Amino acid sequence: MSDYYYVAPTSVGESLKILHQSDSKIRIAAGCTNIMPDLKNKKNTDSVFMDISGLEELRGIQSDDNIIRIGALTTMNQILHSEVIEQGATALHQACRHFADPLVRNRATVGGNLANASPAADSVVPLFVLNAFVTVESMENGKREIPLADFLVAPGKSVLGPDDLITAVSFSKDTGVKSCFIKFGLRKAMAISVISIGVALKLDDHTVTDIRIALGSVAPTPIRARQTESYLTGREISPEVIKRAMEMVKSEITPISDIRASKEYRTHLAGILLRRAVEGALIEGGDIV
Repeated sequence: MSDYYYVAPTSVGESLKILHQSDSKIRIAAGCTNIMPDLKNKKNTDSVFMDISGLEELRGIQSDDNIIRIGALTTMNQILHSEVIEQGATALHQACRHFADPLVRNRATVGGNLANASPAADSVVPLFVLNAFVTVESMENGKREIPLADFLVAPGKSVLGPDDLITAVSFSKDTGVKSCFIKFGLRKAMAISVISIGVALKLDDHTVTDIRIALGSVAPTPIRARQTESYLTGREISPEVIKRAMEMVKSEITPISDIRASKEYRTHLAGILLRRAVEGALIEGGDIV
């Protein structure tokens, strides 16, 4: 570790000052579930590690009348055991349940999962269907609320600048919305998703008045299936409607073939998982496996 320098700020303000003034590349460290593998595989090119794990002001889940706000250092395990999330954001609760394994869930943070900008990031898909905003702060640009849809730009790349720090992620409470998240992996734990899907919908009687569909591991970044959403809005859920939507969602993705699955298999799964996720949402986020 002699090639690296280590700093541990004691406040968000000090963190932002270090990021702003440093002439070296800085890697922000918290749970380190991504950093440790990178160090082992010699993939890290940054010369300074800034440890923000002691910043208690960035931990916790707050809920008021309209907004749920999750601090960037809140772990997946803390989200999993939050009644606020379980009752108000079923899809996110399910994503945390299937995130890695208990040891990793105790370390991995929601801010780190967003900053890593993986197309397979488990928390991003449910946050997409919740219309989440990422709170980013810097000394130069102050505090910004960035829609998650604008935050991720390419595999492993976000809009974060060298002096930016994620401080929270938030989304509006939406009464009557039911949601579901499904992750399809090659094993039960510690699996990178072959494909993941999230659905959030609202019904008036049996008619869909609002629906959001997001998919991961099927494009350079997680995506919203806008055409399928438009098709389903205003329609009653029926086997015929779902069958049409299953075909439509396949045309909105651009999966690749890799070690986990072929693009043809991912395309096939997209339709099947859409049906399962809609069914899961309809029964208040039932855990479909």
